[in-house]
Amino acid sequence: MIGNHFKLGLVYFSNSPLTNVPRRCAQECLEKLFGSLRSSTVLKEASNSVYALLEEYMPVLSDLSSKKIEEGSKVNLTLKAENVEAAHALNVLSATIPFLTAKVSSRVFTELCKLMGSQFSPLTRQILKAIDTIFKNSEDTVVVPEIEGLVTSLTSYLSLHDKNPADTIVHVTTLLKSALEKAYSVEPTLCLRKLPLVCRSLAGLLTSTDDVASQASVILKDLISSHIDKNKLLIDESLSGEDVDNVTSGEDINAARCVCSVFQTALNSCDGNPKDHILTVINLLIEKLGELSYILAKDIILKLADLMKHATGDTSSSQYLQQCIGSAVVAVGPVRLLTLLPITLHTESHSCTNAWLIPILREYIVGASLEYYVDHIVPLAKSLLLASKGAKKSSHGKKLRAYSHELLRLLPAFCNYPVDVPQKFGSLAKLMVKFVKNKSFMHEAVALSIQMLVNQNKGMPKPSTDMGEAKAISEDATTELKSGFHYSKKSSAKNMKALASSSTQLLQTLVDVLTVSGTEISADFKAAIGSLASTLNSSVRKRILISLLNKFDPAGESETEEKVNQSNDSIEEEKETCGATKTQLKRSAVLDLASSFVEGAKEDLIELIYNLVRQSFQATDEADLCGAYDTLSRVLQEHGWFCSSHFVEVIEMLLSHKNPEDAASSRSRFACLHVLMAHGIQSSTEEENEKAFLILNEVILTLKDGKEEHRKSACDALVMVYTTLKNLSSISSEELCPKLINMITGYISGSSPHIRSGAVSALSALIYKDPEICMSSPELLSSVLSLLHTKSIEIIKAVLGFVKVLVSTSQAQDLQNLLQNLLYEILPWSSVSRHYFKTKVTIIVEIMVRKCGTRAVQLATPDKHKSFIQTVLENRSGKSKDKEETNDSQATSREKQKRNYRDASSETTAKQDGNKFKRQKRTHQQHTPASDISGSRTGPQRPGNRSFGKHREASGNNYKSGKETRKPQKNRFRKAP
Repeated sequence: MIGNHFKLGLVYFSNSPLTNVPRRCAQECLEKLFGSLRSSTVLKEASNSVYALLEEYMPVLSDLSSKKIEEGSKVNLTLKAENVEAAHALNVLSATIPFLTAKVSSRVFTELCKLMGSQFSPLTRQILKAIDTIFKNSEDTVVVPEIEGLVTSLTSYLSLHDKNPADTIVHVTTLLKSALEKAYSVEPTLCLRKLPLVCRSLAGLLTSTDDVASQASVILKDLISSHIDKNKLLIDESLSGEDVDNVTSGEDINAARCVCSVFQTALNSCDGNPKDHILTVINLLIEKLGELSYILAKDIILKLADLMKHATGDTSSSQYLQQCIGSAVVAVGPVRLLTLLPITLHTESHSCTNAWLIPILREYIVGASLEYYVDHIVPLAKSLLLASKGAKKSSHGKKLRAYSHELLRLLPAFCNYPVDVPQKFGSLAKLMVKFVKNKSFMHEAVALSIQMLVNQNKGMPKPSTDMGEAKAISEDATTELKSGFHYSKKSSAKNMKALASSSTQLLQTLVDVLTVSGTEISADFKAAIGSLASTLNSSVRKRILISLLNKFDPAGESETEEKVNQSNDSIEEEKETCGATKTQLKRSAVLDLASSFVEGAKEDLIELIYNLVRQSFQATDEADLCGAYDTLSRVLQEHGWFCSSHFVEVIEMLLSHKNPEDAASSRSRFACLHVLMAHGIQSSTEEENEKAFLILNEVILTLKDGKEEHRKSACDALVMVYTTLKNLSSISSEELCPKLINMITGYISGSSPHIRSGAVSALSALIYKDPEICMSSPELLSSVLSLLHTKSIEIIKAVLGFVKVLVSTSQAQDLQNLLQNLLYEILPWSSVSRHYFKTKVTIIVEIMVRKCGTRAVQLATPDKHKSFIQTVLENRSGKSKDKEETNDSQATSREKQKRNYRDASSETTAKQDGNKFKRQKRTHQQHTPASDISGSRTGPQRPGNRSFGKHREASGNNYKSGKETRKPQKNRFRKAP
């Protein structure tokens, strides 16, 4: 009885002559009704009623599903009146599928599979939707019995992708993926049997339109990632000498072979370079096969190489080919790849095959052997160089010589996680010594190789460099595959031991080049010396440094120079100048070397290095102390005991020299001072606390310096001190940060406006780092704001900058509590236009409004300044209105033909968001907190040098007497004729 009522209801909902909207409402009511059923008996009867309705219309549905509809025609117009009822019945079926019993769902799924044809019909979209609903709401066991037939039907539909609508093609690709996933969960062998068929159908879509090809590419990569696994295809962990015998048999290997065959066919059918969608899938396939690519994807690799040979010089068109071949390099290794694609010299023609492979090898080799480089790459490079001498003047000879150099420069690639460091580093170190001595073009490659060998065994990141050439476009293409290469702790220990045992001669050779060449050495070369030195005992480094000092002994130089007699005075003067320059270069080289020896050095070596630094400070001009500052900063940062034992002496030495002019030296100097200042603040002795004040005084003065680089160095040093103290406070119970704040606050009460404004700038820098400072110290804010009552323009500028930083970095809730005090102090300056005071206050108020809201700002504003706030709000609203009108015109031109009744509300929201963004952008771009921190002028910049600003600062107090000097300003900004 209940079943009859359900059937009558279903027939009514499917057949009633309702418009689309009422029909949709009726369908929703039906879904709610099914969802409310709790009795299994009632649900069973309801499910049977749904299936009965499907059976009733099955003949009509079968007839409709066999009708062919051309793409672009309207489906509804092709349906006759008597067939519309059947189509609506199918909609009812889709709506009730989630509530059907498992038995009825299985029967419904069987009928739907029968309806699915290879060509688009009036019911195709509804059938696909119904199948998708069953996949999402039914158990895997319900659908698996019919999966094989469904996969065949869906792949047949994809075979006619050029005739069927694109949206249905995309939907079918998703259903195929779901079908294989369900098959794999119940019957994995069925999934593997159907995987090649599905891949073949999807591969045919990779040359279709971008939307379809992109979707097919995503589905293919998901399937390959899920079902191609080299660990299931190998008997052992790696390929043995008999490669084919080490591969398993069965469904897994057969599926992998067939999938490789599919993509080999896809490559062979391409005219010219394949599309990127094909190559990205092949790239992943090679990656997932790993070293098995050497067997299963051999023909694919050879085809890729053939395409690469004939590719044009346009990098964009061949980048994906490079990625695929690069993945093959990582997967099978350079040895096997060069077996497939050998780099061969043809003596008769003075040519070299597969030389295009060298840049790819340089970028992608990882986990190779040092032995292969020493025994195969180096001899090949020598043979190319020898052949180039026979054709020296020809272009062929130049190319061979270039190939030879490029092969040798593969050294860093072979040092990227090599597998035989304990066995072969000794022979490689001897080869590196020869390179350093005889081949200057190899210096950079040797330096990079040393850094990689040391850093990778220490767990440090790879040095970033491109060796003077463009990096490969596909740097991240094999990131996941490369990430599998790393050293265990045991392997790293063995490797470091091997590096230390064979590095002494190599280090000495590098030191000789650094100190004897007389030319500027690259940063990588210096870093290589430091990396290699860190593997050696401190005593070995000390011995090398002492031998170098003895070599550069001034007495020995004097004896040599006395043997040469020159009668011409000008020659003598020139010699003295050259001698001084030479001594300076030697001193700089020694300091560079000493800096490289700091890491892990013992106390005796550190004392020797410090003596060198001290001598440099005593004997060198201010402009030549960059190396000394850099070395001393490294010593202070690496060795805490040295900072404690030489604290007073080092501070006095540093403060006896003025801040250097060049930015690099200034950074190194403040790197020293920040370590010393942090130590002095946390010290318990009065003398060291006083020295910390001297450093703070230096920082504050530099914050008012005319050079931006110097201000930034001082600002960074102060922030580093604060960060260091905060980290120390988290370890110990002592509160060190308030101590630093109190030290800076003490300068606010000084007599010099320059110092007081510098102290405010210092506080701005710390507030930018940590806005909570003001929240935890209300008296600090009061002290700073009280400076607004002074007569110094410089101080007022600094305080307004401080307030802007504070309101920009504070949270809205915290800022609410400060609004009244801040507005009370800054608004009196809104009536002063000179020195951009009014502009600064306006910007601060706009930030307050944006964060706290208009009402909060209005309530906190004193009555006499409410008119100014109202003006700010009106100007802000006017600018927002202009933005809205601009957005209106743009939206009209863009969406003139699309707009409907829903666009009005969404467009209004978009306008409001756009206005908000504009206000934020205007506020932050024109007046960023960084400019206030460094002490630079905010607002529009005036032309001219710094003296002009000082002149105005000294004589620009006319606002107090009501005098204005506008005419000179108008003349300055007058338009040119």
